[in-house]
Amino acid sequence: MKTVCTSLLLLLASMPLAQAQSDAPPGTPPGMASRLAADRAGAVQTGRYNAGDSGNFTLEAYGSGKYLLRFSGRGETFVLTTERGSLGVKLLKYDTGTVALRISIWGGLTLYTQDAPQGAPTTFQGPTQPSAVLSINNLELQSALNDEANHLNYVQNIALKFSADPAVMAADPETRGRAFYALINAATGIERFLAATPAARPLLVKRVNSVKVAEGGKPTVALLGQTLVVSFVPSEGHEGHASSLAIQQELGKLFAGTPPDMATK
Repeated sequence: MKTVCTSLLLLLASMPLAQAQSDAPPGTPPGMASRLAADRAGAVQTGRYNAGDSGNFTLEAYGSGKYLLRFSGRGETFVLTTERGSLGVKLLKYDTGTVALRISIWGGLTLYTQDAPQGAPTTFQGPTQPSAVLSINNLELQSALNDEANHLNYVQNIALKFSADPAVMAADPETRGRAFYALINAATGIERFLAATPAARPLLVKRVNSVKVAEGGKPTVALLGQTLVVSFVPSEGHEGHASSLAIQQELGKLFAGTPPDMATK
């Protein structure tokens, strides 16, 4: 009986490798077959998710090895980049390098936020439709600029004038849509920075009186005089504007040293 059990265990242990080799193209070396099996493991399932107290979010494929993350009730779209972890794990990271999602070898997905730094397990809710390209007119963009200024004034008691470069206002509707995303991320990044570094508030108020969204060579923020210029690259889509987390980091460098990265919605 002991001999039979040992034989069965050896047979079971050999099955995954045999399966991997049979699924691989003919002539594939054994080592490569195992690597192909690892690539299939931990596949990222796109769609709608629930993470309990951390809320709902959607995950959408975006090019090779990248995904769009959106939290329900929030206007920002994060671009996540895939990296391989140990033991077949896949890590999806923000543009700051902070982990947003972890996909286990079995496909289980864990969300990391400020409120759940140890990770919140998620439940798949169903598929989601691909997002449409945002196109807006001048009036809608100007209204968004005014709304963000009023919001910061009301919530943070900071009077900042928000504007868009004249070339952006005169551009096509899709470019103005990209400017809108850059605007939303900038305003959210300012709020994140103030929440993480309240001691820097007086310095920011003293050195910045306006925020301008403009086309640039790369997605970033820079201080020109008393104007915080938020640059975006329309041709690069969602990757053409920095996330609110990246803007928070840049503000930290400008005003108070880099604050702890807030890997959270």
